[in-house]
Amino acid sequence: MLQLPDAVALFRAHHDRTGLLTDLEWHSANPAAERLLGIRGLAGQRLRGSGTDAACPGLFETLADALHGPVQRIVAARREDAPVRWRVTAGPAPGGVCAVLTDLGPSLTELSVETLAAALEHSAESFAVFDHEDRLVHANGRLKTDLPTLADLLVPGVPFEELARSFALADPRLTTEAERAAWLAARLERHRRLESPVMLPLSDGRWLLSREYAVPGGVLVHYTDVTEQKLNEERLRLREAEAHAARNEAESASRAKSAFLAQMSHELRTPLNAVLGFSEMLLSEAFGPLGNPRYRSYAGDIRDAGSHLLALIDDILELSRLDSGGMPMAEEGVDLDALSLAVVSALREAAAEGEVRMRREIPSALPLLQGDAQALTQMLTNLLSNAVTHTPPGGEVVLTGHLMPDGGIGLMVADTGVGIPTADLPRILHPLEPPDSTIARNSRGTGLGLPIVKRLVEMHGGRLELTSQPGVGTAVVLIFPAARSLPRGRCRPSPLPTIVLPH
Repeated sequence: MLQLPDAVALFRAHHDRTGLLTDLEWHSANPAAERLLGIRGLAGQRLRGSGTDAACPGLFETLADALHGPVQRIVAARREDAPVRWRVTAGPAPGGVCAVLTDLGPSLTELSVETLAAALEHSAESFAVFDHEDRLVHANGRLKTDLPTLADLLVPGVPFEELARSFALADPRLTTEAERAAWLAARLERHRRLESPVMLPLSDGRWLLSREYAVPGGVLVHYTDVTEQKLNEERLRLREAEAHAARNEAESASRAKSAFLAQMSHELRTPLNAVLGFSEMLLSEAFGPLGNPRYRSYAGDIRDAGSHLLALIDDILELSRLDSGGMPMAEEGVDLDALSLAVVSALREAAAEGEVRMRREIPSALPLLQGDAQALTQMLTNLLSNAVTHTPPGGEVVLTGHLMPDGGIGLMVADTGVGIPTADLPRILHPLEPPDSTIARNSRGTGLGLPIVKRLVEMHGGRLELTSQPGVGTAVVLIFPAARSLPRGRCRPSPLPTIVLPH
């Protein structure tokens, strides 16, 4: 004990007649204890009665607590009028207390305030420290720059509430006393609860983000200039609003276009039906011979041109219905084997006229496809008719079907036709865009078949993939999701619709 570097002592407890602790007597103490207190001959002296606790007023209370159980506590003390800290480790001993006193050096209170003030003063951000009574202890110079309207008030001792009230008075957003009072009450409540960060707008257009942290003995308020962030958020909000407005405008224009096309198509059908009807009457010579054979040829040209125009009008009407979402879709179990056979059979005559071979490879065990039978019929009819139209004599058109690895169904129509230049592939799927001249010369259709097929397959949750090479041919693949594959035993196939070939 005598050689220990820390101060070690035994204290005898003294009580009054009621058992109340009145004093503690130094029973024994090593030299380190005498050096720590600066008093020689501690044995026999009283802690209170002899004034040996003058260097550490909190020592008696700590040792008194140790009579009831072990205690370890940091207490404030003084050494030659300089503040220091002692660590007191004590516990019960027969008749009193045994204690170890360790000198921890200068008080962090004095040191931390000076160090903190210096650190805050050199910081690029704003800080303020408030004590437990919510009075300002220190505000760095940056805060006075950030809050020029409060600069004269940022002196030690000013209450937080007074600063908040002055800020409310300078806030241009708060125009009435009621608004200022409501803002002040909310700000003080958030400050009291140390709630989430608060955005503070400044009169010069800048924004500060205020964060508050509990620290020993008070609150640290940290201010960050977030003006650039707020400006970026505002720019982003404006861009999103502009994009939303542009999207609404585009959708409105699309709806207007679809409505206009539908209306115009209906208006054109009435006179066109008259043209077709009269041309058919002329060709049939219902009221007698036409006379000159050229009249019959002209009537045939009128009928063919009218039929082509009618097909174009029908396709435009269908596109407008698909674009507007006004086309209902039935959910049926469609047998692709039977459907493909019917479509290929309907086109064999046209293929034979063009000396084009047609081949079909659809497994009979392929699952049923859940979808709209009329729409699926139109998809296959359009694709196969296009392929036959664009394939020269001696070429071949093949329709194949497969079960995809993910359980979906894939259908492919491939031909050995003229092909499509790679640069034109995106355009060919958009309606009403001028086709390549080579394609146009070899086409008798409206040019809307592929866009319609694309809309119809997407209506089924699938997608269309198009590949082509000039002089080699074209392949169009329709891929339907696995959710549309139905086991053959689950339901009966739907009846096949009538096959209507494009004009």
